[in-house]
Amino acid sequence: MRPLALAFSLLAATAAFAAGAQAQSCGPLKRALSLDLKPGPAGGPLFGVAVTVNGTPRTFALSTNGQISRLGRAVVTELKLSPRSQGRLLARNGAVRNAQVVTVDLGVGGQVLKDNEMIVADDPGRFDGVYAPDLMQHYDIDMDFAARKLNYFLSDHCDGQVIYWTTTGATSVPVRGWTEHASYPVMTVPVSVEGHELMATVNTGDPITIMEADTAHQLFNLTADSPGAIPLGTMNGNASQRIYGYTFKTLAIGGLVMNNVRVRVEPDLLGTGTRDTLQADSHIVRRTDNRAPAVRLGMNVLGRLHLYIAAKEEKLYLTQGADQGAGAAPAARP
Repeated sequence: MRPLALAFSLLAATAAFAAGAQAQSCGPLKRALSLDLKPGPAGGPLFGVAVTVNGTPRTFALSTNGQISRLGRAVVTELKLSPRSQGRLLARNGAVRNAQVVTVDLGVGGQVLKDNEMIVADDPGRFDGVYAPDLMQHYDIDMDFAARKLNYFLSDHCDGQVIYWTTTGATSVPVRGWTEHASYPVMTVPVSVEGHELMATVNTGDPITIMEADTAHQLFNLTADSPGAIPLGTMNGNASQRIYGYTFKTLAIGGLVMNNVRVRVEPDLLGTGTRDTLQADSHIVRRTDNRAPAVRLGMNVLGRLHLYIAAKEEKLYLTQGADQGAGAAPAARP
């Protein structure tokens, strides 16, 4: 993958950041780019980002989960692109399929990233594709859902000096997995669910927060037959793999506490459809090693928040509710 930083023509700023980091200097917050977030085609909690694919306008679902952006198969067919095989993909329902990629000219924010490789997605919801971290990881990322803005900031600011949108303070938590070369493939943060400390992925591409069924049973003694559980069907039509909804009294991220959070509880069958292993140095590992944590924060939680991912600090800053109006985001660099 070619970094989107090249398409944004910010090589000089990136070099300045690298030099500043080495000198342990810092400066004010500097915005590099601002994109509008669009409501999803079917409404609901998800947001889209306007892009172009080979010059045609498209809308990709904003997703902080997964590493590589994806293009829907319907667009691949419409544009008569030629997919080629590249590895295999594992799904949480246990399915395994051959991965395919295509090469396109991807336009974002008035710039075009030439010859960009994208995974072909059979079902990107009602969007044309998925806007994933490979298009964001070279910057600090500010997600202002209330104002429907996705802002890119340079990371050469002073540590902690990122809260421009409120005067009432914010909370922060450490982030793992956001940087481009992170060993863990998804962005994770610590959370507390009714007092139980867990790690959770941050996924703006999920409409609702999800908890893995074994975790729900082990920590909270929950099953699909528990009081308060709402039946939501089964996984793969298998009656032994039941899905249900449950409302937890509290979910905390750092110092921010949300009450009565609805969660979808489902089995995690990732990797059950394959016995594949990989050779890694002198160790044999499964493709599912370092799998995602048992909680995935979706937009029923994240959509209530203002999120700022500070890449160099490896922190997520967040506030809850309506912004208090400390001011608009700093102006973009000329």
